[in-house]
Amino acid sequence: MMSTDWTQEYFDDTYRRLFLDTVEPARTRYQVQQLLRLCAVLPGAAVLDVGCGVGRHSIELARLGFRVTGVDMNADYIAACRERTAQLGLKAEFYAMDSRVMKLHVRADLSISLWSSFGYYGEIGDLQILQRVSEHTRRGGHVVVDVENRDYIVKHFVPEEWHENEQGLVCEKRRFDAVGGTVSTRRIVLSGGERCEYRRVLRMYTVAEMAALFEAAGLQPERWCGDYDGSRFGPESKRMIAIAER
Repeated sequence: MMSTDWTQEYFDDTYRRLFLDTVEPARTRYQVQQLLRLCAVLPGAAVLDVGCGVGRHSIELARLGFRVTGVDMNADYIAACRERTAQLGLKAEFYAMDSRVMKLHVRADLSISLWSSFGYYGEIGDLQILQRVSEHTRRGGHVVVDVENRDYIVKHFVPEEWHENEQGLVCEKRRFDAVGGTVSTRRIVLSGGERCEYRRVLRMYTVAEMAALFEAAGLQPERWCGDYDGSRFGPESKRMIAIAER
Protein backbone atom coordinates (compact mmCIF):
# COMPACT_ATOMS: atom_id res chain seq x y z
CA MET A 1 0.00 0.00 0.00
CA MET A 2 1.15 3.54 -0.75
CA SER A 3 1.39 6.12 1.98
CA THR A 4 -1.57 8.49 1.79
CA ASP A 5 1.01 11.27 1.41
CA TRP A 6 3.27 9.99 -1.35
CA THR A 7 5.00 13.40 -1.58
CA GLN A 8 7.13 12.64 1.49
CA GLU A 9 9.17 10.03 -0.37
CA TYR A 10 8.69 11.19 -3.95
CA PHE A 11 10.32 14.62 -3.69
CA ASP A 12 13.81 13.70 -2.53
CA ASP A 13 17.39 14.46 -3.60
CA THR A 14 17.08 12.15 -6.60
CA TYR A 15 14.01 13.98 -7.87
CA ARG A 16 15.77 17.30 -7.36
CA ARG A 17 18.87 16.15 -9.25
CA LEU A 18 16.94 14.67 -12.18
CA PHE A 19 14.00 17.03 -12.56
CA LEU A 20 14.63 20.33 -10.74
CA ASP A 21 18.31 21.15 -11.05
CA THR A 22 18.24 20.31 -14.77
CA VAL A 23 15.75 23.06 -15.73
CA GLU A 24 17.43 25.68 -17.89
CA PRO A 25 17.49 29.18 -16.29
CA ALA A 26 16.23 30.67 -19.56
CA ARG A 27 13.07 28.57 -19.27
CA THR A 28 12.42 29.87 -15.78
CA ARG A 29 13.00 33.47 -16.81
CA TYR A 30 10.58 33.07 -19.71
CA GLN A 31 7.86 31.55 -17.52
CA VAL A 32 8.19 34.31 -14.94
CA GLN A 33 8.13 37.11 -17.51
CA GLN A 34 5.05 35.66 -19.20
CA LEU A 35 3.34 35.16 -15.84
CA LEU A 36 3.93 38.79 -14.92
CA ARG A 37 2.55 39.89 -18.27
CA LEU A 38 -0.58 37.78 -17.86
CA CYS A 39 -1.28 39.09 -14.36
CA ALA A 40 -0.03 42.68 -14.81
CA VAL A 41 1.89 42.87 -11.53
CA LEU A 42 4.86 45.17 -10.99
CA PRO A 43 8.08 44.89 -8.95
CA GLY A 44 7.46 45.62 -5.28
CA ALA A 45 4.28 43.53 -5.21
CA ALA A 46 3.97 40.67 -2.72
CA VAL A 47 4.11 37.16 -4.24
CA LEU A 48 3.28 33.87 -2.49
CA ASP A 49 4.73 30.75 -4.15
CA VAL A 50 2.99 27.59 -2.89
CA GLY A 51 4.92 24.41 -3.63
CA CYS A 52 8.01 26.45 -4.44
CA GLY A 53 10.38 23.46 -4.58
CA VAL A 54 13.98 24.65 -4.79
CA GLY A 55 12.77 28.15 -5.62
CA ARG A 56 13.40 28.55 -9.31
CA HIS A 57 10.39 30.84 -9.78
CA SER A 58 10.58 32.43 -6.33
CA ILE A 59 14.23 33.40 -6.63
CA GLU A 60 13.75 34.82 -10.13
CA LEU A 61 10.85 36.92 -8.84
CA ALA A 62 12.98 38.13 -5.93
CA ARG A 63 15.72 39.05 -8.40
CA LEU A 64 13.20 41.18 -10.27
CA GLY A 65 12.31 43.12 -7.11
CA PHE A 66 9.19 41.34 -5.84
CA ARG A 67 8.56 40.66 -2.15
CA VAL A 68 8.53 36.87 -2.23
CA THR A 69 7.36 34.23 0.23
CA GLY A 70 7.85 30.59 -0.70
CA VAL A 71 6.26 27.55 0.94
CA ASP A 72 7.10 23.87 0.47
CA MET A 73 6.68 20.65 2.46
CA ASN A 74 10.29 19.63 1.87
CA ALA A 75 12.64 21.15 4.47
CA ASP A 76 15.71 20.32 2.36
CA TYR A 77 14.28 22.18 -0.62
CA ILE A 78 13.51 25.17 1.59
CA ALA A 79 17.07 25.12 2.95
CA ALA A 80 18.31 25.17 -0.66
CA CYS A 81 16.08 28.19 -1.38
CA ARG A 82 17.48 30.10 1.57
CA GLU A 83 21.07 29.23 0.70
CA ARG A 84 20.69 30.26 -2.94
CA THR A 85 18.94 33.51 -2.01
CA ALA A 86 21.73 34.40 0.39
CA GLN A 87 24.38 33.59 -2.23
CA LEU A 88 22.72 35.99 -4.65
CA GLY A 89 22.27 38.72 -2.03
CA LEU A 90 18.48 38.69 -2.45
CA LYS A 91 15.65 39.05 0.04
CA ALA A 92 12.90 36.45 0.24
CA GLU A 93 11.20 34.39 2.92
CA PHE A 94 10.92 30.61 2.74
CA TYR A 95 9.00 28.27 5.03
CA ALA A 96 8.82 24.50 5.32
CA MET A 97 5.17 23.76 6.00
CA ASP A 98 2.07 21.97 4.80
CA SER A 99 0.20 24.40 2.55
CA ARG A 100 -3.11 22.83 3.58
CA VAL A 101 -2.72 24.39 7.04
CA MET A 102 -0.31 27.27 6.40
CA LYS A 103 -0.62 30.40 8.52
CA LEU A 104 1.57 33.33 7.52
CA HIS A 105 1.48 37.09 7.93
CA VAL A 106 1.18 37.49 4.18
CA ARG A 107 -1.42 39.15 1.98
CA ALA A 108 -0.11 38.58 -1.50
CA ASP A 109 -0.89 40.56 -4.61
CA LEU A 110 -0.15 37.40 -6.57
CA SER A 111 -0.26 33.80 -5.33
CA ILE A 112 1.12 31.06 -7.55
CA SER A 113 1.30 27.26 -7.73
CA LEU A 114 3.31 26.42 -10.82
CA TRP A 115 4.54 23.48 -12.87
CA SER A 116 2.11 20.84 -11.57
CA SER A 117 2.60 21.57 -7.87
CA PHE A 118 -1.16 21.07 -7.37
CA GLY A 119 -3.36 17.98 -7.37
CA TYR A 120 -1.48 15.95 -4.78
CA TYR A 121 -4.11 15.53 -2.06
CA GLY A 122 -7.44 14.77 -3.74
CA GLU A 123 -10.38 17.16 -3.88
CA ILE A 124 -10.55 17.74 -0.11
CA GLY A 125 -6.85 18.40 0.38
CA ASP A 126 -6.55 20.45 -2.81
CA LEU A 127 -9.51 22.59 -1.75
CA GLN A 128 -7.83 23.17 1.61
CA ILE A 129 -4.77 24.49 -0.21
CA LEU A 130 -6.86 26.87 -2.30
CA GLN A 131 -8.69 28.05 0.82
CA ARG A 132 -5.38 28.84 2.54
CA VAL A 133 -4.11 30.53 -0.62
CA SER A 134 -7.29 32.62 -0.76
CA GLU A 135 -6.84 33.67 2.86
CA HIS A 136 -3.28 34.78 2.09
CA THR A 137 -4.20 36.76 -1.03
CA ARG A 138 -5.50 40.32 -0.81
CA ARG A 139 -8.89 41.30 -2.23
CA GLY A 140 -8.40 42.06 -5.90
CA GLY A 141 -5.21 40.02 -6.00
CA HIS A 142 -4.70 37.11 -8.38
CA VAL A 143 -4.12 33.39 -7.98
CA VAL A 144 -2.46 31.31 -10.70
CA VAL A 145 -2.46 27.50 -10.80
CA ASP A 146 -0.49 25.76 -13.54
CA VAL A 147 -1.10 22.04 -14.12
CA GLU A 148 -1.11 19.58 -16.99
CA ASN A 149 -4.22 19.56 -19.18
CA ARG A 150 -6.26 16.46 -18.40
CA ASP A 151 -7.86 16.36 -21.84
CA TYR A 152 -4.46 16.32 -23.54
CA ILE A 153 -3.09 13.68 -21.18
CA VAL A 154 -6.06 11.38 -21.83
CA LYS A 155 -6.02 11.82 -25.60
CA HIS A 156 -2.27 11.27 -25.85
CA PHE A 157 -1.89 8.92 -22.91
CA VAL A 158 1.51 7.23 -22.62
CA PRO A 159 1.25 4.14 -20.38
CA GLU A 160 4.98 3.37 -20.44
CA GLU A 161 8.15 5.28 -21.29
CA TRP A 162 11.79 5.56 -20.39
CA HIS A 163 14.52 8.13 -20.91
CA GLU A 164 18.21 8.29 -20.16
CA ASN A 165 20.70 11.10 -19.65
CA GLU A 166 24.02 11.63 -17.90
CA GLN A 167 22.19 11.51 -14.55
CA GLY A 168 20.73 8.04 -15.03
CA LEU A 169 17.89 5.97 -16.45
CA VAL A 170 14.23 6.69 -15.63
CA CYS A 171 11.44 4.18 -16.41
CA GLU A 172 7.77 4.98 -15.82
CA LYS A 173 4.50 3.05 -15.96
CA ARG A 174 1.23 4.99 -15.74
CA ARG A 175 -2.43 4.16 -15.25
CA PHE A 176 -5.34 6.55 -15.77
CA ASP A 177 -8.42 6.18 -13.58
CA ALA A 178 -11.27 7.71 -15.58
CA VAL A 179 -13.68 7.57 -12.61
CA GLY A 180 -11.39 9.17 -10.04
CA GLY A 181 -9.65 11.42 -12.54
CA THR A 182 -6.18 10.38 -11.40
CA VAL A 183 -2.95 9.29 -13.04
CA SER A 184 -0.98 6.78 -10.97
CA THR A 185 2.71 6.55 -11.83
CA ARG A 186 5.31 3.98 -10.87
CA ARG A 187 8.78 5.38 -11.50
CA ILE A 188 12.04 3.42 -11.31
CA VAL A 189 15.29 5.38 -11.30
CA LEU A 190 18.69 3.81 -11.93
CA SER A 191 21.35 6.34 -11.00
CA GLY A 192 24.79 6.23 -9.43
CA GLY A 193 24.66 2.46 -9.13
CA GLU A 194 21.45 2.59 -7.11
CA ARG A 195 17.87 1.62 -7.88
CA CYS A 196 15.06 3.73 -6.42
CA GLU A 197 11.33 3.24 -6.88
CA TYR A 198 8.65 5.90 -6.45
CA ARG A 199 4.87 6.04 -6.74
CA ARG A 200 2.70 9.06 -7.39
CA VAL A 201 -1.05 9.67 -7.64
CA LEU A 202 -1.92 12.96 -9.31
CA ARG A 203 -5.47 14.30 -9.55
CA MET A 204 -6.11 15.66 -13.04
CA TYR A 205 -8.81 18.34 -13.05
CA THR A 206 -11.08 19.42 -15.87
CA VAL A 207 -11.80 23.13 -16.29
CA ALA A 208 -15.21 22.70 -14.69
CA GLU A 209 -13.75 20.82 -11.70
CA MET A 210 -10.99 23.38 -11.19
CA ALA A 211 -13.46 26.25 -11.48
CA ALA A 212 -15.66 24.65 -8.81
CA LEU A 213 -12.66 24.35 -6.46
CA PHE A 214 -11.75 27.98 -7.03
CA GLU A 215 -15.27 29.17 -6.32
CA ALA A 216 -15.51 27.02 -3.18
CA ALA A 217 -12.34 28.73 -1.96
CA GLY A 218 -13.71 32.22 -2.59
CA LEU A 219 -11.85 32.76 -5.86
CA GLN A 220 -13.37 33.90 -9.15
CA PRO A 221 -11.91 32.25 -12.28
CA GLU A 222 -11.01 34.89 -14.85
CA ARG A 223 -8.97 33.25 -17.58
CA TRP A 224 -7.80 29.85 -18.81
CA CYS A 225 -4.60 29.67 -20.85
CA GLY A 226 -3.04 26.76 -22.70
CA ASP A 227 0.53 27.80 -21.92
CA TYR A 228 2.65 30.62 -20.51
CA ASP A 229 2.39 32.50 -23.79
CA GLY A 230 -1.27 33.20 -22.98
CA SER A 231 -2.56 31.03 -25.81
CA ARG A 232 -6.19 30.02 -25.79
CA PHE A 233 -6.90 26.89 -23.77
CA GLY A 234 -8.18 23.87 -25.70
CA PRO A 235 -8.06 20.07 -25.94
CA GLU A 236 -4.60 20.17 -27.54
CA SER A 237 -3.10 22.48 -24.93
CA LYS A 238 -0.43 20.64 -22.97
CA ARG A 239 -0.98 22.77 -19.89
CA MET A 240 -3.90 24.39 -18.11
CA ILE A 241 -3.02 27.72 -16.55
CA ALA A 242 -5.92 28.99 -14.47
CA ILE A 243 -6.00 32.65 -13.40
CA ALA A 244 -8.49 33.69 -10.73
CA GLU A 245 -9.21 36.84 -8.74
CA ARG A 246 -9.58 36.92 -4.98
